[in-house]
Amino acid sequence: APSGDVSSDMAVNVADADTHEMVEDLKRLVSGEVRFDKMSRALYATDASIYQIEPVGVVLPRSADDVIAVVETANRYGVSVLPRGGGTSLGGQTVGESVVLDFSKYMNKIVEVNEEERWVRTQPGIVLDVLNHRLRDTGLLFAPDPSTSNRGNVGGALGNNSCGAHSIMWGKTVDNVREMDVVLSNGSAARFGGALDGARLEARMRANGLEGDIYRRLFEIGETHRDEIIARYPKIQRRVSGYNLDEFVGGIGFDMARFAVGSEGTLVSITEAKLKLVPRPKVTALGVLHCNDLIESMEATVAALDLDPAAVELIGSMIVRQAKSNLAYSRITDFIEGDPEALLVIEMAGDDEREVRAKLDRLGDTLARRGLGYAFLKLMRPEEQAKVWDVRKAGLGLMMNVPGDAKPLPFVEDCAVSPERLPDFVRKFDEIVSANGTEAGYYGHASVGCLHIRPLIDLKNQEGVDRMVAIAEEVGDLVIEYGGSMSGEHGDGLVRSWFNRKMFGDTLYGAFQDVKRAFDPNGIMNPGKIVDAQPMTENLRIGPDYSPPRLNTGFAFAEEGGFARGIEMCNGQGACRKTLGGVMCPSFMATREEEHSTRGRANALRSAMSGALPTAALADKRLYDTLDLCLECKGCAAECPSNVDMAKLKYEFLNQYHKTNPLSARAQLFGGIASLSRWGSFFAPLSNWANGLPFVRGMMESRLGIDRRRRLPPFASQTFEQWFRARGGSPDSAAANGRAVLFPDTFTNYNHPELGRAAVKVIEALGYQVIVPKVKCCGRPMLSKGMMDKARANARYNVETVYEYVESGAALVGIEPSCILSFADEYADMAGVDTRKAKAVAESTMLIERFVEYAIGRGAELKLDGAKLPDSLLLHGHCHQKALVGTGAAMSVLRSIEGCEVEEINSGCCGMAGSFGYEAEHYDISMRIGEMSLFPAIRAREGDDFAVIAEGVSCRQQIAHGTGKRAKHLVEALAEAL
Repeated sequence: APSGDVSSDMAVNVADADTHEMVEDLKRLVSGEVRFDKMSRALYATDASIYQIEPVGVVLPRSADDVIAVVETANRYGVSVLPRGGGTSLGGQTVGESVVLDFSKYMNKIVEVNEEERWVRTQPGIVLDVLNHRLRDTGLLFAPDPSTSNRGNVGGALGNNSCGAHSIMWGKTVDNVREMDVVLSNGSAARFGGALDGARLEARMRANGLEGDIYRRLFEIGETHRDEIIARYPKIQRRVSGYNLDEFVGGIGFDMARFAVGSEGTLVSITEAKLKLVPRPKVTALGVLHCNDLIESMEATVAALDLDPAAVELIGSMIVRQAKSNLAYSRITDFIEGDPEALLVIEMAGDDEREVRAKLDRLGDTLARRGLGYAFLKLMRPEEQAKVWDVRKAGLGLMMNVPGDAKPLPFVEDCAVSPERLPDFVRKFDEIVSANGTEAGYYGHASVGCLHIRPLIDLKNQEGVDRMVAIAEEVGDLVIEYGGSMSGEHGDGLVRSWFNRKMFGDTLYGAFQDVKRAFDPNGIMNPGKIVDAQPMTENLRIGPDYSPPRLNTGFAFAEEGGFARGIEMCNGQGACRKTLGGVMCPSFMATREEEHSTRGRANALRSAMSGALPTAALADKRLYDTLDLCLECKGCAAECPSNVDMAKLKYEFLNQYHKTNPLSARAQLFGGIASLSRWGSFFAPLSNWANGLPFVRGMMESRLGIDRRRRLPPFASQTFEQWFRARGGSPDSAAANGRAVLFPDTFTNYNHPELGRAAVKVIEALGYQVIVPKVKCCGRPMLSKGMMDKARANARYNVETVYEYVESGAALVGIEPSCILSFADEYADMAGVDTRKAKAVAESTMLIERFVEYAIGRGAELKLDGAKLPDSLLLHGHCHQKALVGTGAAMSVLRSIEGCEVEEINSGCCGMAGSFGYEAEHYDISMRIGEMSLFPAIRAREGDDFAVIAEGVSCRQQIAHGTGKRAKHLVEALAEAL
């Protein structure tokens, strides 16, 4: 196992002696990692499809030699091999009863870049966006840009023949590959690439061994079936169903690399690829057409294609609705006017802004003359365009967040027809969906006739399964009628391979089987895809027999519909596996381990709930270890398009886990941090002196597991509450504009009372009287350690205490994000907490910067002068702040300080995460997370005339520890600037 202890139930449990012998052989031959434990197999049993098949085992290769060793070993033992990258396949290409090769952790390097000849050589595990990010200085890019480009791998793009929004300009992946280094099914290495004819082709066909056999057989198949290939292959750009036999006819040339693209790992395993690069567009602009109905958007697509667009993308009403209700995406939907049934996003590209603007004007005039759409937005600025693309790329995940068990599923979502036939095709498609008693979500690449249409289906009952089959059969007939392809970019996989015989006919389907036998005579390369497939209803991840237990939970999970449904919200899309930008998921960014992604944790929990793991798995240490590196940052609650809140799920798991397993002394200490801090403050400064002694810190590490390299925060001898009482509270004369309730969180009260004093100064300066209620710890430290009952008791007490003030019109204000946002986030869903009162309190809860905005909006004044502050202020947002409320208010308030230049650090999680960074086993990864973006950004600033602003106490501790720079709280800066 990659981390933690492994209990007997979850340890390596091979089926028989042969499997055990195979594992030992692999460990001896492979320099990468070999994992055959039950948890690892569960983690790789799914992808972004509707399927689940437990693999034989998992290997993370470090080199092509490792891949060769795995394939040779698999041949000896008669098991199959399945190449995998990000696991984002919607068709089920990357699940199977095989040895999974995960290239994403180690084989993710750029090998060589040739700017002059415009190509790059890469390993298969590199993420598409990472590749293009590293190529940015060259002015070139690898063109295919599927929606999963921030986590999908090059190997996956090659395996599926991925396309994306701009294929109208640059084609599919097959049009952007020059060479591929591959491992054949017998373990021999080969290099494919370049059009072969004449002597060169004959030389390859005369070669001995499997490679020669492949060339000879493919040439024969192509010659034999030339007429059938010309007659039966769809005459459209976006056909990725079946094998690329059309590459051998029509005078294209015999290019084995182009043939192997899109073969889904059923023929070869790719170890390296030489890819074509294209120049980045100099200037782009977007036109966003708002349509009253779906068919109108299809008619507008046909009109737009006459004007040479770079992309034409559809965003259906289901995505629009979900985006507006999503925590993070609702902040970027200001480009949507009214309530459109469909948005058509049309990109224009050119050499300068004048050219692009003229194209956009012509487009707008054309659409207006034809009476298409009720609004047309012209977006020239990159930041405006980025919002639209972010919503479009999140379409899959946003749709999957619709409430209820019926979900918009990917089984006919990838069909493609000629674009001019889209209006009629979509009309008939929608009739099929309606006739089967459901509705569908629509999005996709309208420019090339490839729409992703997802009918809502409930697979938890047989009626839903039958409905899925009926729709698939009828849609398949419709696709053939319109000369289209069942797959336009997502491939065949488990979900569409069954249709290839009907689409291509018996003769070509037999030719596909001959191709498979030529490359893979022993049938070990990802079997069951493209040919010889299972019925589409086999091996469903969630089907009629899926029945997770109902648990007595600490959270009500009212919006999710229960703990199990909260877990099921993860559909496997893998947005949590991104490594550039955002907060989600810091531990995955640091480790590149599937189990440390939000998806991995959700899969582990679902496997435990469904019985795929041993029945006692919820109390098992191995599952605990799988969730251990979740920093509870809440990044997924906002950035996951499906709103999977892994922090909340982890809180509930810990609640269940500790019903069986006792809490450690350290967990009780950190969970009860308010009590520790009370005593620490009582004995200060003696407690601070003791905390600095090497002997004491050594004891804390050896006895409690608190890393000696960390110092506990200093305790104040006078708490904030004591200061406020001694002051006599807040004078009535300060209440010109009303009252504000200031929450005295544990860290402000006992460790940093100066922040409380600064907050009082700011609030009173706004003309509000400050109320400091007698409350308890917010409970989040307790939740993070599994002390659910105590956390709920505190939540009940706090809600009841604060409600009377809120009811009279006061705002609840906080300065520690993780503490105050408990009122806005978890409290209302805790069992036993008055939901009505908790929701009323949540609606009145604000971080200090939001209160400043609120007060000024109601007529208050706050005169701020930056003379006492450094010229430059750098804001690092707290994870909960970024996820739940955003940093917009903080930036706005800081920018109102005259004389200060304000910039937000492009950082993710700081890595501290409350007690996480104190714990000895987490210290190294905590610092590694800080080093990913935050620490370098601060160190890169020259001179001392800047201040770092960070509202989280953990963030300030981590910044000081990692950079030596003392960070200020925002309220300190405001108080100093008054």
